Amino acid sequence: LPPQYRSLPLEQIYPLLLDEMIDSRLATAEARRLKLQNDPQVKRRIARAEDQILREAYFDREVTKVLTDQELRKRYDEIVAAMPKQEEIRARHIVVKTKEEAEAIIKQLQAGGDFATIAKEKSADGSKDEGGDLGYFTKDAVMPAFWDAAAALKPGEITKTPVETEYGWHVIQVEDRRPVQPPPFDSVRDQLYNQLSRQVIADQLEKLRSKAKVERFNLDGTPRKE
Repeated sequence: LPPQYRSLPLEQIYPLLLDEMIDSRLATAEARRLKLQNDPQVKRRIARAEDQILREAYFDREVTKVLTDQELRKRYDEIVAAMPKQEEIRARHIVVKTKEEAEAIIKQLQAGGDFATIAKEKSADGSKDEGGDLGYFTKDAVMPAFWDAAAALKPGEITKTPVETEYGWHVIQVEDRRPVQPPPFDSVRDQLYNQLSRQVIADQLEKLRSKAKVERFNLDGTPRKE
């Protein structure tokens, strides 16, 4: 069904579906009564549809035969092993407009101030409601200066000097560091299947070409020289 109808209750659209099925059956029956299935043009269209269905059935069978769960898991493990190792950091920050404000906040924290409380009071960032908590982030998710400052800290440490970005002056506290975990196999299985299936189909076509005698012709019917 079109997307706008998929969320409707079946009881609501059932009468429409039923009428559509009845109309389809009636039209098909009338076409057969008129023996349109014997019309040469219709026969060609039926043959093309049959060819397409056979192609799809063949490729579906070959892909399913090759890409078993065991093979998919093996390919997944190979991809994960080849991925570059990345780290992600969990941090809080307080961002203010001036360097002087940031330096005053650092002194307040060094004197025993609570980072989350100060963030809620003074940060100009939307994360202030969460005590400045940014969650986990990778290098490509934040400004280079912010990442460099956070990457230089151990869990529990706070920047000793303010960090400037286009958003203002930051005070950063790192809470945790960990290697980036690859997505679970189950969450990427279908995507991996679709990607690998294209290669399986290409391999099958190459095998078929290698076993067949293929003759090519130009538009005028003369033999084509490759």
